[in-house]
Amino acid sequence: MNDFSDDLYLFDEKKIKKAVRRGKMKTIIITIFVSLVVFVILNIANLAISSHFSQKAFNQWDAYVRLSTPNGYISETVDSRGVLGGISNYEISKDFKIKSVVIEQKQYSFGLIPSVLTSRSSGGNVGITGEDWQFSYKENGWREMLFFHPNVPYKQYKDDEQLINGMQGDKVYEVALSFDQPYKPNELFIQLPEMTWFWIDTYSSEQLNKFQKEAKENDWSSTFIREKDALGFSINTPYISLHDLDSEYEQFLDLLQMSISPDHQNAFNKMKDIKLEDVEILGVVVYGTKDELKEILENPIIKASSLGGVIENY
Repeated sequence: MNDFSDDLYLFDEKKIKKAVRRGKMKTIIITIFVSLVVFVILNIANLAISSHFSQKAFNQWDAYVRLSTPNGYISETVDSRGVLGGISNYEISKDFKIKSVVIEQKQYSFGLIPSVLTSRSSGGNVGITGEDWQFSYKENGWREMLFFHPNVPYKQYKDDEQLINGMQGDKVYEVALSFDQPYKPNELFIQLPEMTWFWIDTYSSEQLNKFQKEAKENDWSSTFIREKDALGFSINTPYISLHDLDSEYEQFLDLLQMSISPDHQNAFNKMKDIKLEDVEILGVVVYGTKDELKEILENPIIKASSLGGVIENY
């Protein structure tokens, strides 16, 4: 009887150990399965969240570029994604109407946990002695254009007409033109052809007072409005009328509201109730060869001219 009980005990112990092993294996399998499911779900969620913020950041930065880079736009982006965010490397191009040219490469971060951006640079400034204009250069070597507000009495104005006339070859030049006074759209079309981008008066009275103070107190070589601070919009037709500008102006307001820059948000608040016919245009950007620009640069409404990009005419 005892031997039978001992055998039964041993048999039960083996069954228990086997059941335990099966339980452990089942637990491991369930754990692995749950972990895989959670991993997949988290990756899908991370991808969805990152994609959402990536698209939102692109819209904001593309709006910023289109507003502050005459005829500029983001032509390509490459995202490097991490946890709930990442970094986007992007190219800025300019539409010269006959072709587009990449001018700069930059980065921005995006997401709930945006990546930290670090940058290093070296080099010098142009015109730091006060003997020349203190302009900056883009990454592709083009000069950033200078603008001059017609309601600011500057000590000196940029005039690149002789520089352009001295250029060799049949090239196409990008030139920023600042006017002698603000013009309404219907006034401007009568006087100047070949316009590709309009510089709009979005400045507050505080900003204008700042420009006037700087022009009075600072050296002439540093008193102007840099390209990135001159807000405007492009046009896509050579035949311009108020009707042609309606959609571009509405898009301009949308971009101001969408842009990553708080200054652009402030500009939207100033411009949102202003109709197109009441908009004040302070300057334009034109493209053309030397011969095409000659008559434009001699127009009496032009107060200043600043050369930007130069491309081959093909």
